Amino acid sequence: MIKSNNNSKIFDKYCKDKDHAYEVEKYALMIFDAFNNSILNFEPQARGYLSHAAKLHDIGYTIEKKSHHKHAMKIIIDEGIDGFNDEENLIIANIARYHRGSTPDETRHDMYKKLSNDNKQLVKQLSSFLRIADGLDKPHKNLVLRMRVQETPECFNLYIKTVGFKPNLKMAEKKKDLFEHTFGKPLNFIFE
Repeated sequence: MIKSNNNSKIFDKYCKDKDHAYEVEKYALMIFDAFNNSILNFEPQARGYLSHAAKLHDIGYTIEKKSHHKHAMKIIIDEGIDGFNDEENLIIANIARYHRGSTPDETRHDMYKKLSNDNKQLVKQLSSFLRIADGLDKPHKNLVLRMRVQETPECFNLYIKTVGFKPNLKMAEKKKDLFEHTFGKPLNFIFE
């Protein structure tokens, strides 16, 4: 993998709400960092995949609102991200695709089916982080300072430190389904 610059051609061409994209990226990476090297051990490139998918997750809006997640995947696959090979672009595209809507299913989703078993698992994990991050930014108010996670035998607790008032968790609660399915435990949001 060759590192890509932060301002990919696709981002500049298709992203209509750059503030939201950067906030979702920030929150997704906070979640990733909270889990990495404490509960999970990701390969170094996984953080970059998540970063790009988070920034590009809504680019499909340029084509259609309803299926924008599917269009985002298609744009990433068709145009590619500078510095990433075809397999890496496929991983990033799948992560972006599953930020909303249905969960990964190799019996119905051809682009997901093309991935190796390890990369399918990676997509599920990183997409679950992205879904939650997208839900946390629904107020679009830049409220989250940091996050940390604690695993118990029964659940995961995601501790969220905010500025001033708390974000509305309605969308984050709705979008934690993939996380709970992937990791096999409930996820609780706790404000610090």
